[in-house]
Amino acid sequence: MIQQLSISQPGPPGPLWCSDAPHPQLKIPGGRGTSRDHSLGVLLHKDERLTVTRAAPVNGTPPLLHFHYQLNECRTACWDTVLSSDRLFLEIPAGPLVEGSKEGLIALLQFAEEKMKVNYVFLWFHKSREDRTSIMKTFHYMGLELLKPGSPLVPTRSDLVFMVYSLENSSSDEE
Repeated sequence: MIQQLSISQPGPPGPLWCSDAPHPQLKIPGGRGTSRDHSLGVLLHKDERLTVTRAAPVNGTPPLLHFHYQLNECRTACWDTVLSSDRLFLEIPAGPLVEGSKEGLIALLQFAEEKMKVNYVFLWFHKSREDRTSIMKTFHYMGLELLKPGSPLVPTRSDLVFMVYSLENSSSDEE
């Protein structure tokens, strides 16, 4: 029940963005669901830089949320996530992190903390990544913690690394 993460898209909107050609199916490790592009959905939030939409659940699957963060006139960071109960899941895609994607992730975490009723945000990536250590250091610096294999909070997947950003303490501190 984890959704693929989209990486930053260079260039301004154009005809390719508006194509009615079929979109590739989205990957969900451990896999339930065969949903299509969910960029068109219910608008949940929009400000100068962040747009959040929700695709309708398909066949009882958890809702898919799309975070679109405008880095500048020509670049965006897009994060596709799955909302499951009090947990938000997103994948770090293969390849190097795109410049500005950390800023988009921070906006996603702030939105999840301030507007959504989630207790945890989980990031995941494949253990086989060559930059695994760098990724773990980068996200640890941002406040995410590495989960031990077999944690009951996430699906059992020996080929994946999970990191968690806990929002439980921050919401109880404000009360």
